[in-house]
Amino acid sequence: MTEEKAMAIAEASDLVLNGYAVTRDGENFRVVNLKTGKAAYVMGSGALSETNMDEVESAIAVRIVSENRKYITAA
Repeated sequence: MTEEKAMAIAEASDLVLNGYAVTRDGENFRVVNLKTGKAAYVMGSGALSETNMDEVESAIAVRIVSENRKYITAA
């Protein structure tokens, strides 16, 4: 992922933490690894819906959402 693309995603997101950008989508969340460009879609229940991340990345994405959901607000 180019630095410009990563910056655009980060600026449009609701939370950036440890290189992951999180954007609220209704009750669900989109999580993008700003280094690799891989993404995950985490349901409001905390379940992983879709991803092209490996197991470690997707576990990090789910953990970021579950531990920080109260800070993630739609703009």
